[in-house]
Amino acid sequence: MAKKGFPQRGELVIGTVIKVNPFSVVVKLEEYDQEGMMHISEVSRRWVKDIRKVIKMNQKVVALVVRVDRETGHINLSLKKVNKYDAEEKMKRFKRDQKADRMLRIIAKRLNMELGDAYKQIGSKLEKEFEEIFRAFQEAALEGKDILIEKGFDKKQAEIITEIAKDQLEAKESKMKKIIEIKSFEPDGVNIIKKVLDDVQKKHKIDINYISAPEYSLSLKTKNAKEGDEKLNNAIKDIEKGIGSKGECEVKGE
Repeated sequence: MAKKGFPQRGELVIGTVIKVNPFSVVVKLEEYDQEGMMHISEVSRRWVKDIRKVIKMNQKVVALVVRVDRETGHINLSLKKVNKYDAEEKMKRFKRDQKADRMLRIIAKRLNMELGDAYKQIGSKLEKEFEEIFRAFQEAALEGKDILIEKGFDKKQAEIITEIAKDQLEAKESKMKKIIEIKSFEPDGVNIIKKVLDDVQKKHKIDINYISAPEYSLSLKTKNAKEGDEKLNNAIKDIEKGIGSKGECEVKGE
């Protein structure tokens, strides 16, 4: 739900560009029922001749609030004063909040509550107990309804929150891939490489496919990106070990 009032000076906000003028852009603030203006001098650390080459319509941006005039409603924003790390972290938090909002809407419907009441009675309590509403849903999905009952939620609410959290946060299977380059300097190098790859494929239960000499792809499907990446890295280590002094193995990309 949109926050009431105005953002604070120095606050990072998420916005969508809704108008591009020759020397400024207008940004709709996603977390507030407000609009902000960004002058051409604030869109980049470099000199900008044509603002349309830097900012596009409907572009999502993370901006810093540099000035707020509550009497006129004017909000001035800056892109150039936001570093990459802060922008990425803000966007991640915004996406988590969006997911939490969707789940609260489902909960409100299941409990026949107005969305505003769901935020006041459930959302605010989840945020208080877990510091972040999305984190509360994650904990409920992992630990079950008991963790919510311990925090004071009644059994019915705890069951519904947990059910929806598990349903909405269930990990989706995705494909991970790494590209490696393998060379052998031995007369029977092709057979050496083939045997090493066959052994590794069987041991780690991954797919290894020939692309074009000397490149091969290693891939697998997983619901856990961290575990998948570790599995592919371990497979590469075994390939390097198998090739040994008879050749070389190098990771080229993903």
